[in-house]
Amino acid sequence: MAVQNIAVKLCGILQAQGQEEVTAREWRLLGQEQDGSQLLSWVSETDSKEVLNIGVYMNKNKSLITLHTFDEKLNIIQASVNATHTLMVYVVKKLPTEESTVKESLYCPYLICLLPDNDRTPAAVEEPSTKQIMVQYVYGKSTKYSPGIRNDRFLLFKHLECIKIYRTPMFLNECDDGTDKWGFDGIYPEPEKIVKVFSWVQWDCVNQVLYYIHYRQPTQSFAEGEEVKSPTEMTPTLSAFQFHADLPHETVLNIPLSLPHVSSSGEGAACGAYEDDPIPLRVHDCSLDLQIVCDQRGVLCICHHYLYKPLDDSTTSLVMEDSADLKDSGVNFAYSITLLQHGCVVHSVVPDLPWSLAKSLRPSYTLYADNHLLVNIPMLYTQLIDISLYHEPCCHIVIPMDESESGPSLAPILGWGAHAMVDLNTLDVVTMNVADKDLTATFKSNTAVENKLAILHYLIQHDGNMDLAEELISWMCLNQRDGFGSFQRVMQEYLISTTYAVTRRSLPSSALNLMKMLPFTQHLKFADVKVRDMCVSVSQEKLWNSSVVVLAPRQRVCQFAEDVWTRLWAALNDAPQPRLQPQAVIDKLRVSLHCYQPEALSRCSTPLSPGGAAPSVSAPPRRSSIGAHQDLLPFFELDVCTASKQEHIIAANLREVSVHLMREGGGGGGGAGAGGAGLESGVHAVSTRWAAAQLEAARALCRALTRALAASPQHNQQRGFTFIDEMDPTHAYIVFKVLEQYYLATDSIAFPLPQGFSSFFTYLGYRTLPFHSFVQYVHRNVFELQIDVMKAIIAYKDDDNKSTVNNKLRLIQLVGEGRARRVLAGWGQRAALVLRARDHAHALLSGRAARRPRQDRPNTASLTDTAGISALPSGERLSPLDTFLDLLTAKASLNELDFNLIIEATLASVQQDAAT
Repeated sequence: MAVQNIAVKLCGILQAQGQEEVTAREWRLLGQEQDGSQLLSWVSETDSKEVLNIGVYMNKNKSLITLHTFDEKLNIIQASVNATHTLMVYVVKKLPTEESTVKESLYCPYLICLLPDNDRTPAAVEEPSTKQIMVQYVYGKSTKYSPGIRNDRFLLFKHLECIKIYRTPMFLNECDDGTDKWGFDGIYPEPEKIVKVFSWVQWDCVNQVLYYIHYRQPTQSFAEGEEVKSPTEMTPTLSAFQFHADLPHETVLNIPLSLPHVSSSGEGAACGAYEDDPIPLRVHDCSLDLQIVCDQRGVLCICHHYLYKPLDDSTTSLVMEDSADLKDSGVNFAYSITLLQHGCVVHSVVPDLPWSLAKSLRPSYTLYADNHLLVNIPMLYTQLIDISLYHEPCCHIVIPMDESESGPSLAPILGWGAHAMVDLNTLDVVTMNVADKDLTATFKSNTAVENKLAILHYLIQHDGNMDLAEELISWMCLNQRDGFGSFQRVMQEYLISTTYAVTRRSLPSSALNLMKMLPFTQHLKFADVKVRDMCVSVSQEKLWNSSVVVLAPRQRVCQFAEDVWTRLWAALNDAPQPRLQPQAVIDKLRVSLHCYQPEALSRCSTPLSPGGAAPSVSAPPRRSSIGAHQDLLPFFELDVCTASKQEHIIAANLREVSVHLMREGGGGGGGAGAGGAGLESGVHAVSTRWAAAQLEAARALCRALTRALAASPQHNQQRGFTFIDEMDPTHAYIVFKVLEQYYLATDSIAFPLPQGFSSFFTYLGYRTLPFHSFVQYVHRNVFELQIDVMKAIIAYKDDDNKSTVNNKLRLIQLVGEGRARRVLAGWGQRAALVLRARDHAHALLSGRAARRPRQDRPNTASLTDTAGISALPSGERLSPLDTFLDLLTAKASLNELDFNLIIEATLASVQQDAAT
C-alpha cells in the first residue's frame, strides 16, 4: 500500500519555487474540482507575521498555484474555484469564543475575484448562519453566450433551508493599448433557489451531479398488506440534479428512502454537530452518514452507515446520543449499500461492538478495479463487494486488518491514480490495493468457506490470476479443516468460475450478452465471516420496482446523449434472464446414462470431440494460461474405449447450453442478433467454447490436486498404471480419497473428466480399496471397467491366491461380453483357459461360427451373478468331460474346431478337479 503525503510534497514544490526558507505548516484540504485539482490552505510567515494562503494543486503536472494570500489566519473549511482560476468562493467557520454573544459556530460564505488588476476584497455572499453552508462551482465550458461573456455558476448549500445557484458573469473589456482582458464588476443577478428544504446533500464533481435528500408527501398505494401512511407524514426522498454546460439542469433520480429515526418534518434530527466534509463535498449533520459512489459505466451505490442497539422486542433503535447506559453495552455497527444498477441492497452488520469504538469508526467507500466496491472500516477490516455489471452481485470478500489504536478518515481523491484515497487528518494519500498476499493469508486463515469461495471468484473472474487460484486449491487440498463438503464446494466454484471466465474472454463482443444466461458461480448464499473475535454478517435483499426511480431517456433534456443515467436506466429495465443451472444438465444425464452404451457409440457422434485442439484459454497478459503445463497429469490423456463417458457428458452440456440459449435468447434478442442466423451463430460460439472451457477447467483442477499430493510424475518416472504400482500404499490411498472428492465435485455439476482419468481412477481404486468396496463403486458406475483397466488388473501378478482369481473372474462377468473375450484372450490363467474353451464349445454347439461375435443372443442365455461367463456351461450343469463328449458327437466343422484349446482346457479342468 503506497503512501505519500500531500503536505511534504507541496513543501518541496514551494522550496523549488523560491530561494527563501519554507515556513508552510497547518496544511488543510479544502476541496477538489472536476479536472482533478485540489484546493489547499496553509499558514506561512511573512515579515514575522502569520498569513493564510490558498492554492490549487494539480498532481498531473506537479504544479502548485497560489490563488490568494490573506493577511490573517482564517478558519476556512471549504473552497471552490472556477475553471479559469479567476473567481473563488470559500466558507469561513467562526467558532464561538468566551467574549462573543453567539454560542454557536457561524458559517460565512465569501466570493473573491482573483484577476490581477481587480480589488481582491472578499465580498460576503450571504449573511452568516448557524446552519452549515458550503459552496461549489459548476464546471462545463459553455458556448451559449457570446465570446465576450463568461457566465460561471456556483452552488450554495444551506442546511435545512435551501440550495441556490448563483451566476457570476465576467466580461471581456478592451484596454487603452488595444488588448483585451477579463473583468468582474462584483455584480451578479439574484440567485435561483432550486431546492427549498433538504437534510443532506453531496456534490459529485466528476459527473457534475448534485444528490440531495428532501421530504415529500407519500404516494398512496393500494397494494395488499402495505401500510397506508398519513397524508401529513413526510417521507425522505433522494433526488439528483444533473448539470449540463449549455442546457438547464434536470432531475434524473427520485428514490424513496427508509431512514429510521430521522425526523419526517425536514427539521433534521437532534444531533447538533456538523461534519465539515470537503471531500466528497457533503452538507449534513451527524444524524445521517450517507455517501454516494457513481461511475460513468452506470454504477450507482448508495452507502448508508448507522449504529443501532437491538432491543428485547426484536426491534431496533438508532443510537442517537452518547448516553451512559450505552457506554457499558455493545451496539451494532452496520452499513447498507444500495446497488441501484442491480436493484438490491447489501447489508453488513458487526454486532456487539463497544460504544466507544463503534462511534469512532467512519467507513470509506471507493470503486475498485471496475467490478468491486471497496469498503474500508478502519481498525477492523476491508470488504470487497462484487458489483460487476455482467452478473448479479455476490461473493463479498472480508479481509481483516492489523490491529491499531486509531484509524484514518479516508476519502476518494482525484488525479492521484486509480484507487487513491486521502486521509483528511494527516493528508496522507493512500493507494488502496488488495494484494495477493492479503488474499492468500485470508484464504488460509480460519475463515468461513463463503469467504474462500469469494476469493476464488475474484481471482479467476476479475483478476485473472489463475496461478494463485491453483495454488490456493492445492493448499486447501492438504488442509481440509472444514471437512469434505467445503472442499467440494471450493472445487465446484473453481470449475464454474474458470469456465465462465475463459468463455467470456474468448467470445466476440456480439455474443457477450448471451453470457447472462450461463452460470457464473454455484454458491450465491452469504454467511457470517469471523474477523478475529468479531463476526461480520452479510445479507442481501431485492428492491421493489427499482426501474421507475430513474428518468427515462425520452424524458431527458437531451434525449440522444449517453451518460451514467441512460446506462443505469438500461440496466434497470433489462429483463432478467434465467441462468442455466448445472442441475438441468444433471437431470438429463441421469436419464441418458441409464441407456448409455459405450460400445454402440463412436467419437463422430459428439459435436465437439475432446481429442481436438485445446481452446485458447489464455488469461490477461500478466497472468499465465490455464492450459499451460500439459505434461503434469499422472496419467496418459487417452481413452482406449470406443466412446467414453466424457464425450457423453460433453454432448449433453452442448445440447443443454444450446437449447437454453435459443429458448431464452430468442425472446429477448440475446445480444447476438434478434434471432435467426445471428442468434444461432452466437449460440454456437458460446456453447462450443463453454464445453471446451469445461474440459480445460477440469484438467487444470486435476493438475492442481495431483501437484499438491506429489502425484505428478517426474521426468524420469512412468505415468499411468505403472506410476500407481510404484506408489507407496498409504500415499496411493490418500491420492485416491482426494481424487474421489474431485470426481464428486465434477459429477455433481455435470463437468467432464479429462481423458484417461477414469481408467487411472479405477485402477487406483482397485489397488487401494478392499475388493468388496471396489465392486460397490463399479455397481454404482463410479468406476468404469475399460479394456485397458481390465487388462492391467488381469495382468497384475497376484494369481497365486484363489480368492484373487475368483475376484478377477467376477470383474470379467461385470463387463460386456465382447470386452470379456478380449480380456480372457490375454490372460494365461488356467481359469481363463477353461472359460475360453467353454465359450468356443458353446459357439459350436449352438450352431454359430466359432470366434465370431454374436449378434443375437437367445433368451435362454441370460446373465447370472455366478463366477465365470454365465452364458457358458457351468460346473453345476455339465462337467468338462460331458461337454467334451457332446462336442465330439456334435455336427461341427472340423475347420472351426480348435483342438488344442479344447484338449488343454479339458486337461486343466480335470487336473483341477483331481487336485480338489
